[in-house]
Amino acid sequence: MKRTSIPATLAAAACVIALATETTRGQSSEELLLFSRQNFGLSTARSAGMGSAFTSLGADAATMSINPAGIAMYKSGEVSVSPGLRISGNRADYSGPGGNVSNRLGNTKANIGNFSIVYAGNNFAIGFGMNRLADFNSRSRAIGYGEKFSIGDMFVEQLYGASTASIGAPDRDIYQAFYNYPPADWGAIMGYQAGLFDPVEGSDPQSYTMSNMLQNGTLLYPEWYRRSNGAINEYTISGGYNLKDILYIGATLGIQDIYYNRYDTYSEATTSTNAGLHSLFYDQNLRMSGAGINLKIGATVRPVPWLRIGVAYHSPTWINMSEEYDGAMTVFYTQPIEGYEYGFSDTPILRDEYNMRTPSRLLAGVSATIGSVGIVSLDYERVWYQNMKYTSDGYQDINQGTETTPGISQRYAPTNIVRAGVEFQPIRSLFLRAGYGYSASPYRDNAFKRYGEYQQWSGGIGYRNHIVNIDLAYVYGTSRQMPYKPFDYTASDGYHVATDGTIYPREKNHNLILSIGFKF
Repeated sequence: MKRTSIPATLAAAACVIALATETTRGQSSEELLLFSRQNFGLSTARSAGMGSAFTSLGADAATMSINPAGIAMYKSGEVSVSPGLRISGNRADYSGPGGNVSNRLGNTKANIGNFSIVYAGNNFAIGFGMNRLADFNSRSRAIGYGEKFSIGDMFVEQLYGASTASIGAPDRDIYQAFYNYPPADWGAIMGYQAGLFDPVEGSDPQSYTMSNMLQNGTLLYPEWYRRSNGAINEYTISGGYNLKDILYIGATLGIQDIYYNRYDTYSEATTSTNAGLHSLFYDQNLRMSGAGINLKIGATVRPVPWLRIGVAYHSPTWINMSEEYDGAMTVFYTQPIEGYEYGFSDTPILRDEYNMRTPSRLLAGVSATIGSVGIVSLDYERVWYQNMKYTSDGYQDINQGTETTPGISQRYAPTNIVRAGVEFQPIRSLFLRAGYGYSASPYRDNAFKRYGEYQQWSGGIGYRNHIVNIDLAYVYGTSRQMPYKPFDYTASDGYHVATDGTIYPREKNHNLILSIGFKF
């Protein structure tokens, strides 16, 4: 077999996602999608309680990231802050030879969803604030039973033709091999250095085997664990103008702060009768941080006192991203090998920096005031995910695709998002709220349309007078994510090595948001 390097990302050199493995350099279109999806239901309690249907509404700090024309609806200055509590619950179904096995893990994290200060004049307003647009804090685990292939079988195929001298760890430079090979091969190099497989003596080209570590018929019990944290926070500088309470216009300069850390562990344990391999643990760490800038403009018209119609355009966000990746592997033996009960190898820290562009957005909304009783609001949003792009040199394979892997425009499609909300005022100063939001799948292929959808339901309560606003909201969201295999590799001659099982992840989130605002 001719040696080829598996397409993979720095973040998933072993956990190869079926639709996100088109480059050996380090990034994928799925990572770009992760930073392009936004959730307006994480910032202020009033907006979140109404399903974030605020394109035609205003006088709320969340509008600076939705429709900046809403800032012109402030009648007085305000300082506000919105602490929150996010409880995520992830379910991962592992469908394999042992049947369907489900695992659930939860994660609880406090945060600040918004803070802002707004100054309002007679017919204008300016404001500065921060809105949380995405939250990446989560944990998940998947466990399989009775698998036939080990990840070591994939590593053996990857290293076909590589000399033992080129992948070893000499005392003078233990990281030498990693600088000679692309990051996609680093897992295989660690496997060799940790004793997961052996060279075949006298083979030409050089080949490797796991026969000394796995006897025929050995069943494997894989487990995959992921922990992530991070967020996208957008700092906004906004201004708006109010023309006779009929036309409101506004603009926002958005500066995004992005950070994302991910820790992956893939492990295998063998049946008790196996001679050689007892278990292995493959750890990977990814640390990403970046900053981006965008522009939002919007307008809201009030043709009659009870009706508002709003529209907003969000430019792409241009992001400069830096990342670090490193990995480690530990292999435990059933019997000591050369006096050692286990083998260990780790990688140097790989650093990279690149630029990317998220999609633009168009929002439209309409809201109606029902006397002094309440408000009904409806929003529509269009997002052009097919226009996402890496703007640094060397990423043409991701943007345009290859013979075997579709590019961004072939993989993703424009997406529709709808949001609806109501606010009811049963008595003076007391408000009750409810909302719903739905985001369609960003994937173009009809076979994957059920993945990537997101729904959220919300409710809230608020108290407001001429001095203080106190609002509380609860938001419940669900999503079904793209399935993947822990590893999946096809050599140049067509030989295929993959887990029999596939992981189907689902996510449920509970968000509590408390907003407190003081008027001046």
